[in-house]
Amino acid sequence: MSSSPILAIHSISKSFGSTKALDSVSFSVEKGSIVGLAGENGAGKSTLIKILCGVHKPDSGTLELRGEAYRPKGPEEAEKRGISVFHQEIPVCPHLSVAANVFLGPTMPGKGLSPDWKRMNEECRRLYADLLGEDIDPTRLVRDCSTAETQLALLVRVLSRNASFIILDEPTTALTPPEVERLFTIIRRLRDRGVTFLFVSHMLEELVSLCDSIVVFRDGSFIGSLGKGEFDTRAISSMIAGRRLETVVRRTVKPRGETLLQVRNLGLGGEFDDVSFSVARGGILGIAGLAGSGRSAIARALFGSPPADSGTILIDGKECRISSPAEAIGHGIGMVPEDRKKLGLFHHLDVKLNLCMPGIDRFSGGAFVNERKLRQATVRASQDVHIKMSGPDAPVSSLSGGNQQKVLIARWLALRPRLIVMSEPTRGVDVGAKQEILALIQDLADQGYSFIIASSEHEELLRLSDDILVMSKGRMKTLLPGDKATKDDLVLASST
Repeated sequence: MSSSPILAIHSISKSFGSTKALDSVSFSVEKGSIVGLAGENGAGKSTLIKILCGVHKPDSGTLELRGEAYRPKGPEEAEKRGISVFHQEIPVCPHLSVAANVFLGPTMPGKGLSPDWKRMNEECRRLYADLLGEDIDPTRLVRDCSTAETQLALLVRVLSRNASFIILDEPTTALTPPEVERLFTIIRRLRDRGVTFLFVSHMLEELVSLCDSIVVFRDGSFIGSLGKGEFDTRAISSMIAGRRLETVVRRTVKPRGETLLQVRNLGLGGEFDDVSFSVARGGILGIAGLAGSGRSAIARALFGSPPADSGTILIDGKECRISSPAEAIGHGIGMVPEDRKKLGLFHHLDVKLNLCMPGIDRFSGGAFVNERKLRQATVRASQDVHIKMSGPDAPVSSLSGGNQQKVLIARWLALRPRLIVMSEPTRGVDVGAKQEILALIQDLADQGYSFIIASSEHEELLRLSDDILVMSKGRMKTLLPGDKATKDDLVLASST
């Protein structure tokens, strides 16, 4: 490994409005090394990647690439300077061959006005053998390739264009363990030939296995770096989590003891398997885990969208089948979805119709809806959950994100549900609204409502939950008591 840095980052800062995404970040990356970048969601990793590939401009600070000033105007210029980014969503043309995807663009070999397929296929075979040490059928359509094979085609694409610094953004999310090891073997081979990698991942075991050094971000700041021999999963998780949560205000009122919901060996093909837990009346169960761990899929399955395909669900000790949202509602279950804009709200309608939609038949008289009753119900509900609005007839799109989220909560309270399932309940709301929503959930639980909350926000799970189910790679990793769990516990369990 060379001791000369290929990339030097000096006091880079970037803000979006009042949110400081990066705060005077500085570190360097040595040529021919694999550097891990770790941190929770919102730590600043994605912002740094976008600055490196020219999507964002830093507000202050400087970058140096191979000892020269580096300030790309866009991804095309970054690629010309040798920096390429692999995102979680792979940009390919599925109906074209592997060779066509490798050479797609101005570098595609041609014969007159047509592609030179023979030369392209031969060159593709040579590149795979030289760069990856693997054989390839260059005529195979990408739509018939696995995710791992598609990733390798893109890797060959950028390497054929002289990429020397490759950013891998969560590249293993959709890979099986053998595919991960195959990818890591190729990355190490390329590292030994002088290619530099910045490997971004939430999976701590992968960071420890692959990287020569690891850089940790937290809340937009550079926390520190660890060299080979200095890091293990526990050390990294401690740096990621920090010690700020020792003062977290936890829920003090315990549920009343009666079991409302029991879930036994629940599973959904391709999402999660063999999950078991229970929720007491007035209880709050938190579900933690990384994206793709099964965390959000469990929440959706409990609302029948889509339903689980194995296991048992019991409510008040009686087995029940939840095969659709209508059946879930019939069993007294409401759902506040992860993406309120796409899955929760009717943006073209006003507040009263959004709030009363699940029980709209209660306000119908024949073919017409009783507008007066709708308004009265909306005013009562808005007072209960403190929705700030100009009136029941206001467009729901005119409300702030926090108040829109309160509309979704109030929507179910009007039906007096037994259980409210929430996925990312405070996503996209400001700090003040977040505290209001968390306090509202605590207050409703104290009144006897039960909650299941799937969230990537460890702090809110620690504040709210009686127990926290931690998911990893579709499996139930552990069930932690909410009054004793720490942020460090959640980071470690969900990342290994």
